[in-house]
Amino acid sequence: MKILRYMMFAALLTALLPQTAGAKGTVVPKGYLFGFVANFTDSVVYFTDIQEVDSIWYDKRSRFLLGRDVYANQLRTHFAEQMNMPHRTCIVSFGLSRKDAEKKLMKMRKLYTGKNAGAYEIRNLNENQFHFTTVNASESEDTPMTKAERKAAREELKQKQKEARQKQKQAERERKQAEQQRKQARKLAKASHAKKDAPAPTPVESSLPPAEVEMHE
Repeated sequence: MKILRYMMFAALLTALLPQTAGAKGTVVPKGYLFGFVANFTDSVVYFTDIQEVDSIWYDKRSRFLLGRDVYANQLRTHFAEQMNMPHRTCIVSFGLSRKDAEKKLMKMRKLYTGKNAGAYEIRNLNENQFHFTTVNASESEDTPMTKAERKAAREELKQKQKEARQKQKQAERERKQAEQQRKQARKLAKASHAKKDAPAPTPVESSLPPAEVEMHE
């Protein structure tokens, strides 16, 4: 589970970095959002369906979704109050078109499938189960990252990814060692059983003449 936590942290930070920037916001009539929910102590992750939301505010230069924290908090509140799952990590991604949002959703889902297939259980929330409510960017408290902060975040991401790879390699070595030990134990157990099951040698009758004893042997 420790490996899963590091991998999930790296995945979440990767998803957040492209959105961290800021400038004067622009509003468009509609946008397409989806949410991701996880907990570092749980291998179950959740994705919402892509939802069309009216009046999306974003930064044209960086394509940063303004009010992202408020949208994420809507999802966090739903899990805490409606699903009795507090303390969830929630992130929200968006696209100006459904196609753009679908590409981002597919990219993020691949982090939990493919090589990691079986490590996570993916569950979906449809729009009837949860629905985003439009956020007015003027009510958002999002604070844009400075260039130095973005650089520091990228460096932190690289370090966490390096640690995750190292821990994954260590876990793989430990797994191989454990498997080798199990094989050795099975081999010894098999040899022990074979020794127990071997037929006892036929005793030589001492009353036979020496020649017959020699022939019998």
